[in-house]
Amino acid sequence: MNYPTFDTDLLIQTDREEFKLYIEKVLIENLNTKETPVGITVDVTSSDNPDIEDRDWIYNASLSDIYISVSLIKKHIVPDSKGYADFLEKFDSFLEIFKSMSKIDGLELAPFSIHFELENTYILKFLFHPLPENTDYVTIMASALDTISHLHQEKENELKTAIQNSYSRRNNKKYLTFSDDGWKVLNPLLEIGKEITKDYRKDRDWRVKKPHIMLNQDNFTQRFILDSNWVLVFDHLETMLIQPNDVALYSNIADRCLNQALEFYEKVILPRHKQWHGSFPPLEIQKEYYDYFEIIIEAVIFAYTALEAFANICIPSGWEYQTEANGVKTIYSKEAIERKFPLREKFKKIIRTILNTPDPSREDWWISFTELESLRNEIIHTKQSKSEERYAKLLSESIFNIVRNHKNIIKFYGEHISRYKTELLEEFPYEFDYDDVNPGLMTDKNYLESYKSIHNINLDKSDEEEE
Repeated sequence: MNYPTFDTDLLIQTDREEFKLYIEKVLIENLNTKETPVGITVDVTSSDNPDIEDRDWIYNASLSDIYISVSLIKKHIVPDSKGYADFLEKFDSFLEIFKSMSKIDGLELAPFSIHFELENTYILKFLFHPLPENTDYVTIMASALDTISHLHQEKENELKTAIQNSYSRRNNKKYLTFSDDGWKVLNPLLEIGKEITKDYRKDRDWRVKKPHIMLNQDNFTQRFILDSNWVLVFDHLETMLIQPNDVALYSNIADRCLNQALEFYEKVILPRHKQWHGSFPPLEIQKEYYDYFEIIIEAVIFAYTALEAFANICIPSGWEYQTEANGVKTIYSKEAIERKFPLREKFKKIIRTILNTPDPSREDWWISFTELESLRNEIIHTKQSKSEERYAKLLSESIFNIVRNHKNIIKFYGEHISRYKTELLEEFPYEFDYDDVNPGLMTDKNYLESYKSIHNINLDKSDEEEE
């Protein structure tokens, strides 16, 4: 679909002649009573040619389509003209009849959708989904127009980056939807991935590695969902199972141990804050302390190990990191980075570059992370001279937040993966707020060949001739 050309500030397209007459009478004539009104053109389009692009992956029918020109931005939105304020006020009244027409022939309809051609490259479609009758469409519309103005004026911003990174099948058309946080880009691949993930997870444990999803780029209903299966050979036995996600396993161990440790803490330690005597527990209670130490040490080690495993999955295969000292350049492969860089340096230097994150040492979770790292290192590299101090730390109430903090770190990086490195979502664990998968794409021909290969269907001569 090409962006239409028009000479006014905005164009309203509808497929019904009676809507055109209503727009002219109720909206345009009322606007023309003011000085420098917003200029509007109305066009009636044929309903015989549905917008196939919109129906490729999302259905969003509307009673009219509003196309925004750059002149509206320059003449009315940026200077916040009186004509623009009058337009929003009159548009609110104009919408009254449409709010009662949320369904036609059984189909749910939004009153309108907004379109804008950004930099002669992307056609943005702002979706106004059918909402309750008391919905303040005008405020949401003003937010969309304000968003368009910012996108037009600013060379770079976070939303524009998301627009550029989102997948588009035809004509670089991009979809945006409104939420409490404002307008956000819908990535068709991620939306399809959400649907598939919901069904995939019905009968699978959350600790599995996410599947490979391949879509036919010409027909999203045609897809392959492939588990990452392992065949484990041991003691003359073979066991095939779905590959687990290391981060999920290690984090779950830390959580389980932390909950067990908390039971002891609430039963034994917290009551002592009220007694203030008896600093030498009976021998049978001391045994419970030792049991606690075993459990909390396990929680510390596996919380940190979960972070190590997570950091390593954030480094793409084939990625390299280069350093230079005294004129000598050293290039580290993914495998070398995993072995030679401590976790703290991976977060500060390696992953910061890959995921485009801010300086992690300035994040709220950093201090707790360094405490976890120091404590884990003291446990692994035990020094007898510091043992008493170390065990005292393990009894401090702060140990619980230090261990729990590892999940905040994973979620922090999950947000950046979902924005800037969606191909890593397949490695990201479930149950950390980013369960989506970014499907891969294949051509119609490759899909057919793969389908026949998987289902053991031989290509006949007619197929070969067509190819």
